Amino acid sequence: MLAPFQTLTPDWSLPGVHACTILAAFQDGSPVSFSFHSNLGLECRTQLQELLSPAEPVTWLKQVHGDTLLELPQPPTRPEADASYTFSKKTICVVQTADCLPVVFARKDGTAVGVVHAGRRGIEIGLLVKMVRQLSNPAELMVWIGPGIAAESYPVSREMRDHFLQNNPDWSFVFKEGAPGQFHMDLQQIARLQLVRSGILPEHLSGAEWNTYTDPLLHSARRDGEHSGRMATFVWME
Repeated sequence: MLAPFQTLTPDWSLPGVHACTILAAFQDGSPVSFSFHSNLGLECRTQLQELLSPAEPVTWLKQVHGDTLLELPQPPTRPEADASYTFSKKTICVVQTADCLPVVFARKDGTAVGVVHAGRRGIEIGLLVKMVRQLSNPAELMVWIGPGIAAESYPVSREMRDHFLQNNPDWSFVFKEGAPGQFHMDLQQIARLQLVRSGILPEHLSGAEWNTYTDPLLHSARRDGEHSGRMATFVWME
């Protein structure tokens, strides 16, 4: 569907629903990135829109690690939000990530889709749970967790751990002690458990199999710092 981009896709298939993460694999000598901080990002976004035609113009979000869910369609003006959803066909929901988890939602009957940018802060304040409630009837939702950073590559400070546990006191088991004063945080495990506790059936939940930090085909802000690009994860209905 998106040649020449290389993609990862959910292991489920629903009629009329398309979803994938576009990798950072090199294209014409340059890594693929959808960052808003480079000319390369503009070129990749333009090419993506051309490949997705005749779908509506992509509404790229200004992601701020908040809890806002945006219902599309909206004018493509980069509204502040960290998740979007739609009940409309040919309307593309997309987030950018480079260690945070992109989480795709789709109703089994193909009547609604959405995607969440789920980093430490978004997971802490319940953004995934909020999306489940927005789309309703969690037993009818299929969910795919795209590529993000794995626990072994994600040490956080004691202060970050303690702040997270203030709002989520039952989640101490997802932090494993590392170097002095550091704890490895398992974003993927938390996301899976939050989704199941929200009513998502375990057999409808997949993904969370990658580590952006160690995989050269994936962008990682923790690995590459300010030079990191951004992947795009999107979902839409024909």
